[in-house]
Amino acid sequence: MRARKAVCLALVIACWNPTASFADCARESATLADEQSELPRFDVASPADRPPYCITLETLMAFAARVKAHVARCPSSNYASALAGWNKIQTAYARLFNRYRCKRTR
Repeated sequence: MRARKAVCLALVIACWNPTASFADCARESATLADEQSELPRFDVASPADRPPYCITLETLMAFAARVKAHVARCPSSNYASALAGWNKIQTAYARLFNRYRCKRTR
């Protein structure tokens, strides 16, 4: 019984990979680059048009969170150098989101 548990544990440890593989990181980085090119522009959004403004803020905050998660999994990603900027953006936009009493989409 002990030997069986030891073999199962060894198999789980051998197969478990806490970091993403290089191919996964490259694919995810390419996906983020594509999605970044399609992000809405914040400079054309106006607080007077509250629903589109709030959706723009929420979209940009969600993308910043995805960049943060990606860099956590893939520290050598080309997004690692931009992480500080995305963190600032996420914080600033979260403040605006709350200031204009935006509601999260479901």
